[in-house]
Amino acid sequence: MVADGNRSLAHSALVTRFGLDCSLVVSLVVGLVVGLGNSPNVAAAEIATFRSKNFIVHTDDEPAPTRQLLERLETLLTIVSGYWNRPNQQTIECCVVKDLANWPPGRLPPLALQKIRSGSGVTISVKRSRGKAFVTKSIVYAVARAGTTQHEAVHAYCHQMFGSSGPVWYSEGMAEMGRYWASRNDRSVRADRGAIQYLRQITPTPVKTLTRTGQTSDGWKNYAQRWALCHLLANNPNYGQRFRTLGLSLMSGRRGSGYQSFFKTMDREIDFEYQVFLKTLETGYRVDLCAWDWKTRFRTAREGRQLTVQVLASRGWQASRIGVQKGLSYQVRTSGRWKTSAEASQVDADGDSRGVGRLQAVIWNNYQLTAAANLGTHATFQPASDGKLFLRCGDRWGELHDNTGQIQVQVTLLPAPK
Repeated sequence: MVADGNRSLAHSALVTRFGLDCSLVVSLVVGLVVGLGNSPNVAAAEIATFRSKNFIVHTDDEPAPTRQLLERLETLLTIVSGYWNRPNQQTIECCVVKDLANWPPGRLPPLALQKIRSGSGVTISVKRSRGKAFVTKSIVYAVARAGTTQHEAVHAYCHQMFGSSGPVWYSEGMAEMGRYWASRNDRSVRADRGAIQYLRQITPTPVKTLTRTGQTSDGWKNYAQRWALCHLLANNPNYGQRFRTLGLSLMSGRRGSGYQSFFKTMDREIDFEYQVFLKTLETGYRVDLCAWDWKTRFRTAREGRQLTVQVLASRGWQASRIGVQKGLSYQVRTSGRWKTSAEASQVDADGDSRGVGRLQAVIWNNYQLTAAANLGTHATFQPASDGKLFLRCGDRWGELHDNTGQIQVQVTLLPAPK
């Protein structure tokens, strides 16, 4: 959560209490934190200051977890600055609280006390601007949990580098991504188990509603949905580059920037992929491996003509290029073998003794999917509806990344019975 800009809570509280102008507010807020480590009223053993290349952490926590936190924050900053292609240029200060009893009265702002007592955190930013130029000072206040500090550190970085962190849906969604980021090269889902379980069972909020303006930072359930949307859009090759450009525009306050202005023509595709993502979500899920194929052209199979498609073990649903029709019969024959993990044995399209690795099919029609059907090495099936045939290797959605090999699938439209 973040309190923002020229009308931030820090600015309002300090001006109201001290009658200061904006230029003095910045100095006072900076001094509030910098002075924590040296104040004669604070015992050095209770609140210590730790530094790394980009962070200063004031905390009453133990040295070992604090140094681990700094390492995680530096890794996070490498990922964040790489994603937005903007190297950090200003130290980020954090007050990390293990026990409020160790912090003297008046050393933490009222809003920070409120959030820490509730078990969370807040980033308070004060911004001075003249025309397009601005200077922002952000301070993170968080409970002594690495994920909370990482979340708030994303807010602080965005405010100091871009002047804001964007509207609530984007700001909180990207900050939650930062909470889970562990490696720049790891694009898999690492969300909390509780958030994943919640997202799998809900009826998804339409993306247009989820991205509307005027929202507030309210509740972990909304945070989870915002994270899921941002994770999907950031990692999906169908939308990733445009989403990054949208984020830079939102944080920089460019006129006319908004979700609809960037993605209005893709509304139905994104809603569909978002629903599929939530339905199949689990730890290890790779959005980039499961992105939907919207570009492949499909053609209706002709009677007796055999159509061939290659299906990769390491991908989600893959376009067969074959349009099928309700009530007609299609014959499937396969060749080749694949593996569902580095340690597993090669199997054919029937999969192993538990059915893992079995060839599966769904039919897409007007942004709706049929239930998945097992095909195996040989099958004859009759579609329940017209649509486009998609195929995949039957494996857990969070375990596709280490699959190898491919199966060649031949589909033939059988003659209609006389």
